Amino acid sequence: MSRIDFSLSRVAFVPFLVAVAALVPACGADDQQGTTGNTGGGSGTQTAASEFTCTDDDLQGAPFGGPGFADGALTGAAQDSYVVSSTLLWMKPDEAAQRRFGELMGPILAQLPAQEGLIGFTLGTSAKCGYARTITVWKDEEAMGKFVMSDAHLSAMSAASAVSVHGVVTQWTVGAGDLPLSWEAAREKVAAAEISY
Repeated sequence: MSRIDFSLSRVAFVPFLVAVAALVPACGADDQQGTTGNTGGGSGTQTAASEFTCTDDDLQGAPFGGPGFADGALTGAAQDSYVVSSTLLWMKPDEAAQRRFGELMGPILAQLPAQEGLIGFTLGTSAKCGYARTITVWKDEEAMGKFVMSDAHLSAMSAASAVSVHGVVTQWTVGAGDLPLSWEAAREKVAAAEISY
C-alpha cells in the first residue's frame, strides 16, 4: 500500500498536527499505574504493535507546548497527576480522504488552542509510514472529556475511518516530573494498546 506524503510546509505543519490530535476519541481505560486500554470500536484482540509494523524512525514532531507549558517546563503550580492521551493514525493516501480530513479540521483548529484544561501537546508525522502521532496532556479526565464530546471532535471522530486505515488511542496518568513526555514513552504505551478501529 502506498503511504501518504506528509511533507508539509513549516506554516502548515503545526495546524495539521493539531488537527490530527482530534481525530480519534481520547477516552479509554485509565489507572494510576499508567496502563493502556482499548477505547472501543475495535475487535479487542489486536494490539497496535501487531498492525502498525512500520518503524516511524523519521517522525517529525513539533516541540511540546500549549497553554500550561512553556520553554520546556510546566507553567503554574504542578499537580499530583495529569491525564495523557496518545493517538496513532495510519492515514489513507487518497486525495478524497485527505480533502475530507482537511474539511474536518477547521472547527477543531479554531477550538483546541483555547480548550479549557489542555496543558500541552506535541504532534508528529512519519512520511515513511504514513502515520500521524499525538501526545496530549490534560488537567484531568473531565477536561479531556469535554473536548472529546465537543461537536467539532464528535464530527471528526465519526469520520475517522474515512480518512485513516486504522487508529489507536490510549490514555494513562503521569506525574509532573514525567513531563514533557517523550515519543518513546508514548510509542511504548500505544504499541501495547488495542486497535481502536
